[in-house]
Amino acid sequence: MIGSIVRKRDEGYGFIKPAEGEKDVFFHATAVADGGHFDDFNEGDAVEFDLEEGPKGPAAANVRKAAAAPVADDASSDMADDAASDDEAMAA
Repeated sequence: MIGSIVRKRDEGYGFIKPAEGEKDVFFHATAVADGGHFDDFNEGDAVEFDLEEGPKGPAAANVRKAAAAPVADDASSDMADDAASDDEAMAA
């Protein structure tokens, strides 16, 4: 699943808001995927995680930072074209 960290506590736990808009999911510092560390995460970070049943309900497991969404090349060039058109219109 994909979501974002909405709350992170210094005590070693936090909550993730799934992208699907479901109820926030608990995550513990021990749920961070191998190679990561709880302190590497901040509120607002996009994360990927697995969902499992914890002792008090749904909990995140294997929490890791989500890969950044790539920007489409077409969109970038369209924006540049639009900016150039705006500049030409202002110069006229």
